[in-house]
Amino acid sequence: MLGIVADDLTGGAAIAGEIARPGKPVPVLRLQTDGRVESRTLVLETGSRYMPVAQAEQRVVSAVQQLRQAGFTLLMKKIDSTLKGNVAAELAAFAKAVGERLVIVPACPAMHIHVRAGYQWKSGRQGIDIVALVGQALGWAPLSLPLDVVRGGAAAVSAWLRANDCPVIIADTETQNDIRQIVSGAGGAGINAYAGVYGLGRALAGLAGKPDMQPPGEASRLVVLVGSTASATVAQVDYLIEQGAVNIAVRVSSLIGDDGERELSRIRREIASATAPIVLVHTDAKSTADSVSRYCQDRGWSDRDLAQALAAPFAEAVRGLPGAGIMIVGGETTGALFDMLAWRGLLVTGEFADSVPIAAPPDAAYPFILTKPGAFGTVSVLQDAAQKMLGARCGWQ
Repeated sequence: MLGIVADDLTGGAAIAGEIARPGKPVPVLRLQTDGRVESRTLVLETGSRYMPVAQAEQRVVSAVQQLRQAGFTLLMKKIDSTLKGNVAAELAAFAKAVGERLVIVPACPAMHIHVRAGYQWKSGRQGIDIVALVGQALGWAPLSLPLDVVRGGAAAVSAWLRANDCPVIIADTETQNDIRQIVSGAGGAGINAYAGVYGLGRALAGLAGKPDMQPPGEASRLVVLVGSTASATVAQVDYLIEQGAVNIAVRVSSLIGDDGERELSRIRREIASATAPIVLVHTDAKSTADSVSRYCQDRGWSDRDLAQALAAPFAEAVRGLPGAGIMIVGGETTGALFDMLAWRGLLVTGEFADSVPIAAPPDAAYPFILTKPGAFGTVSVLQDAAQKMLGARCGWQ
């Protein structure tokens, strides 16, 4: 069975979403230091993206140990598609912990992120040298599996891997079919350890296509919680507001300043008075992202620290709208909210769209949860998800 280690909840849930099928949900569990895991496909989330490097590495090792003890032989390390966080250090720790050859596939065709000659390319622009990045953490240079070999098919990939006995391989990739050929060829070469992003999970699980998924429960309202400042998410928020969502913008400077309690009280009142089917609670990143970033830099805050501060108004929204479906945007946002609500994990039943999984929440008061990484999705994805989840119950056709 496939066991996955992810550094944040939205990324882990996204992989679970592409693997889950009707009647075969995938659990996403938060790593516990003394935890035991079941011997079925699952995701262990380490919450380590913005932890100190040594702590992040140890959490990755602990996750691998728990999966091995549960009998998992096929392992995957989920990394951020834009290489945020402790990517190189966690990959090096994962490679050491699994103790066998590792194939890294850091391309995400769904986001138009490709890898050529060991470099990540996004929207036609050359980015980070992934071979050099990972090599620095390893202390030696991994090999790059060339795209022309990948395009030769699984047999060519397998033959290349047998002829190049390097412990860590970074694969050139442009399409989902490339990912399938890499996985098939690497499996033929006896490799059972992988790392990558959305798209790799489906290939490792041997799945193709996407079934029509329905939410695990019904709701007449949806609360959308947005902590991400990604440009894609900013556009999605604007679109959702244009479509008539109740717009509750968190005044971040007040929340994390001396007026925190007053700001929370205002948010509670606006939530209580909201009557529309979609209630949007967000940080107004379009107007405030720069000033909030300066505030955090002045205080030495990471994205994790800011997300912990934002968890309070988001938790107010969840508690103030019992029975509503929940959609959370942003990995650190999701993790911080789960911390505040003392939720340990999710049971992912499928996905609404690429990297937008549908899950049953830990608390039965809420019919479903959707999560979305900040950088993913079309401009209408939040509105589209609301229509899918609520449909005629909100008067939409």
